[in-house]
Parts: sequence; C-alpha cells; structure tokens
Amino acid sequence: MPDPPPSPAFTTIAEVIAEMTRRWQALRQAGDWRAVFAESYLRTTEQILATAAQAGAFENPEWLIQLDCAFAQRYFTAIDYWDAGQDCPLPWYIAFQGNREKRTLVIQDLLLGMNAHINYDLPYALDATIPPDAPPEALASYQRDHSRMNTLLARTVDVVQQATDYYDPLLLLADESLGPGDEFGTAQLITVWRARSWDHFLLLRGSADRAAADRLIEGSAHEYGLLLMQVQRAAPQLYWPNRLYRDAVSLWRRRPRPTPGPPGPGAGA
Repeated sequence: MPDPPPSPAFTTIAEVIAEMTRRWQALRQAGDWRAVFAESYLRTTEQILATAAQAGAFENPEWLIQLDCAFAQRYFTAIDYWDAGQDCPLPWYIAFQGNREKRTLVIQDLLLGMNAHINYDLPYALDATIPPDAPPEALASYQRDHSRMNTLLARTVDVVQQATDYYDPLLLLADESLGPGDEFGTAQLITVWRARSWDHFLLLRGSADRAAADRLIEGSAHEYGLLLMQVQRAAPQLYWPNRLYRDAVSLWRRRPRPTPGPPGPGAGA
C-alpha cells in the first residue's frame, strides 16, 4: 500500500486549527472513537492561539507558532499513515488500535493520545524548531516558554473536559463528584510529561547515538501506553458495557450541535 500524500505545510496556528476542525468533524461523523482526542486537541489549540496573540505572553512568539505547526504535523502524519495501513510509531499504534478495536474508555482515548503526542512527538517537534546552534541563554528562554505553556495547558483542562463529557455524559457525573481534583491531576500529569519531553529533547541534541535516543523515547512512550491500556485487565467487566454504550450513542454524538467559537480576548490569560 502506498504512503499517504503529505499534509500541507502549515505556517500559522489558524491554519492548523482549520485542518484540525476538518479532521475532527470527519471522525465525529464517522463515529470514529479517535474523535475524542481530535476534538480535545482542537480545543486546546484554540486556547493557544488566543494566548499567542497577546503581546508579551511568550519570549519567543514566532517560535511558538513554528512549534505548534510542527507538533500538529506529527499528529496528522501519524493518523494519515495509520489510515493508509502504513507503520506508525508504537505509542500511536496503541492508541489507534485501541480505538479501532473499541477497547477503550473515553478517558483512555484522551490519555493515550496525550501520551503519544507529548511523550513521543513533542521532543522531535522541539528539536526541529529550536535552532541547533542556540547558545545556552537562548535555550533557557525557549525552556521558559515551554514552562509557560504548562500554565496555559493547565487552564485548558476544563475546556477539554467539557469536550470529552460530550462523548460520555457519565464523565460529567464523575467531574461533579470529584470537583476540581480530576482537573488538577490531569494538569499535573501534563506538566510531568512535558518536563520529560524537554529532557528527551536535550537527549536528542546531546546524544552521540541518535538511534539509541530514538529507541528510548519511543520505548518510554510505548510503556506509558501499555500501562494506560491495563484498565481492561483490571476491570474486564467494563469492556462490553462500555462498547455497547458508546455504540448506542454514536448517532447521538453525530447529531448537529453548536460548535464553540474561538475564545475571546483574554481567554487564555
């Protein structure tokens, strides 16, 4: 089977959002379980666009745009290769295979996508966009922006949660019972994963054995994915009720619904 055609090169976050919207809508209309992560990623990127437009939000705003485009491109490439029947990285394989076999809970769909994208894709996106000859003081400024993004992403957790609640209303009940605890936990997980991704970026830059670094990065994200799939082993009785429930509401999920507009000025502040 031939490789899929390459996605167009993106130069703005608005272009990335347009492509994300197109892909998410197609997945949702098809009842594809990958729509959960696709919409979550879309809503997060809308928040990033709103914040990136604010003067002084980041030390390297032009780099942030380049990073966002390169980062999203890796996700588009992984999903295109999977759809074309071609090999894709192991962390994405676990996520997509779980979606295809309908073995996952909604929260797993979200976390498996986050794992593959943050723990596997992000170090390479950083390596591709931060100049290889950046002096230590410049590298420090990129790291500060990387940390600032953690704060922004923590503020988007509630927006993402609202999107995932749509795919499984039971999550709304869980959210109400747990209060802000689940949102705090998700934000902490993102921060930990992104810190590791920065370390893996530095490993890519400093390693004399690129192949060994590649194996470590892919293997680490692969192990996280395997752990996230263990819910089925811990509670196998959830498999069929979850699958029947999600299939039963598939038509409901595909019905037309208002699409949230882009966040207003200051939404990411």
